[in-house]
Amino acid sequence: MTTYGEDRPALVHAQDDEVVTSTEGGEGTAPKRGTLAWLQAQPTVTLADGTTVPACHRIPEGAELAQPGEDSRCRVIANERRCRGTRLKAYGLCMGHAGGGGTTDLDSMRLKAAAKQRSLKLSRQLLGIGPARSADPRAFMRVRAHERAAEMARAVVDGPLDDRKLGTIERQSAVLKALDATFPLQQATLSLEISDPEAMSLQDMEHAISLLG
Repeated sequence: MTTYGEDRPALVHAQDDEVVTSTEGGEGTAPKRGTLAWLQAQPTVTLADGTTVPACHRIPEGAELAQPGEDSRCRVIANERRCRGTRLKAYGLCMGHAGGGGTTDLDSMRLKAAAKQRSLKLSRQLLGIGPARSADPRAFMRVRAHERAAEMARAVVDGPLDDRKLGTIERQSAVLKALDATFPLQQATLSLEISDPEAMSLQDMEHAISLLG
């Protein structure tokens, strides 16, 4: 659906600043991957609407481009949502969609974000948090505590034990508090009612006393 352009566009501005054309490693060396200078050196393709972009662009399949305007936002519209990135004036795209910036695969980033959303949704379901309780700060605290449970456990148990600045007494106190939090002592109240104590034998009394602990 796209064809290679014969000439790459002349890059005059980077967002609202001047393009930095210097390269790392001294004069005559190749520009660092992902920089504006690197984008300038890439071959270009012409999209169906006539927009010329670097061949290494990261415009998602099926995405559309908003009409050029006076705003500074990236023109890419994917899943009916427009990118919030700041556009490069030469391309109308943000650095990421133009193919610059970091070398991380955007598809991989989207998968990680989706996995994070699924984890958060599962946490809310497990904790019984729904729309009716969305305004409860304690509910959000429970979600965060669930997500960072391993870190909390390390802070409570490993932290005091590994802190060499703590003295023996302080470390023992921290350990006892951790034990109390993880294995609290159970307390129970037991009562025994004897309807006819006069009829009890000595063996019956000893048995009753043993039941009371």
